[in-house]
Amino acid sequence: MKRFLMTFAAMLLVSVGAFAQSENTPIKGDVNGDGKVDVADIAAIIAIMKNGGGTGGQTTYYWYIGLTDPSTMTEISPIVTDTNSPGWRLIGTTLPTYNSSNMLWNGVNNEIEFSRNYHYVALPSVSIKIWNGLGGEETSVSYETPTTKTINDTTYYIYKSLGKTIGFGYNIY
Repeated sequence: MKRFLMTFAAMLLVSVGAFAQSENTPIKGDVNGDGKVDVADIAAIIAIMKNGGGTGGQTTYYWYIGLTDPSTMTEISPIVTDTNSPGWRLIGTTLPTYNSSNMLWNGVNNEIEFSRNYHYVALPSVSIKIWNGLGGEETSVSYETPTTKTINDTTYYIYKSLGKTIGFGYNIY
């Protein structure tokens, strides 16, 4: 009886697969539409997940401030939307030209506080810098030479503070 059920189940699966392929309807699991379910469909799913749910190659940019070294991260998380929590912040799908009149971050109005510790800043462009309130470039004074890390196809320049601080109140542009 056991053998009969196994044979019956196998025949049923074969007939269902043949029936599904004989119709003009897509096969369940055939993500890339090539008419079969295989490892290429897994690769297509990973590409969709990597691109934030779409198959297009549009890049989304973020920047980071916090106590965890972004070079140890494999994903953009956590994403924060308030003005006083450490974490990743959304910039958008383009990198605007920033300057003192068009800042990415106004640290005078939005200071992020944390325990006295080293902090990290990750910026998606070498042209975006950390500036003090007097307009001087702080990346060359208070931070180590940046390292780089690529996350989600974007290279981030990672700055580590030279000293332990209790917060971040600089401007970024």
